[in-house]
This record gives sequence, C-alpha cells and structure tokens, in this order.
Amino acid sequence: MGKEKRQQVKSFEVINYIVSAEWLPVEDEEGHVMGVQKREGAAKFMDGETAQYSFVGTFDIPNGREGTANGYTRLEFEDKSLIIISWQSALPWQNGKLPVNKGCGTLVKGTGRFAGIRGESVFSGRQLKAAAEDPRGTAIANVTITYALP
Repeated sequence: MGKEKRQQVKSFEVINYIVSAEWLPVEDEEGHVMGVQKREGAAKFMDGETAQYSFVGTFDIPNGREGTANGYTRLEFEDKSLIIISWQSALPWQNGKLPVNKGCGTLVKGTGRFAGIRGESVFSGRQLKAAAEDPRGTAIANVTITYALP
C-alpha cells in the first residue's frame, strides 16, 4: 500500500511593494495598458513563521473594465526552503477606488522541506494608498495554500 499524503493548510498575510514596473499603452482605446511588474515584501504566516516574498507578473488593464494578471510568486523561508506558485488574478474595476485583486494559483515547485510540494492557493489583496501618496504601490494580500508533501 502507498503512503497517503496528508493535506496541509498554511495561511499568511504579505505586505509588498513595487521594485520594478513597465506600463505600456495598448493604443486600442484610451487608458488601456499592459505591462510587467516585480514586487517584493515579507510574508507572515498565521503560525508565526516568516518568509521573503517576491513576484513577477504581467497585467492587462482595459480602461473602465475588469483587468487580469498572472505570474509567479516565490516564498523563501529562513531555512532557505522555497515554494513557487503560478497564479492568475482578476483585477475588478472599481471606479475611483484603490486597486484590488482576487485569484488562485498552483504550487509548482518546492525545495528543502517543501520538495515535491503539490497544491493550490487562493488570495485577495488591495493597494493601501493612492499612487500619488505612495509611488511604491504598497499592497497587502491574504493568501491560503492547501498542499501535500510526498
């Protein structure tokens, strides 16, 4: 008989900010932009553990309509173990309000104590202040990963 994999759940909050971004006009309509962004920050898990957080993602934001984003998140723990998540997100249009996002992902790689990890993630987040007040675009996200290890 094979060994059963036990599902585990980890939830965390992450504060992150833009370290690099490129926004380009699509030029099909006023205000439609696409681009790429890198963010970094710190993840604090509900069990007290912490990890360095980074993501690289692309985005497509039509003027006045819901946009989309996708990319990869990297969590590096104190012991140098890694979790890599591939994700996709909706960017709902909220006229005059700060940007928000909601999405899901797939755990695609783990190293160290997370070697062989398989699972998924769900998340939601929001920008904390308007770009004029905070050019780094500081944001907060709440994430839950459900996973199994070999």
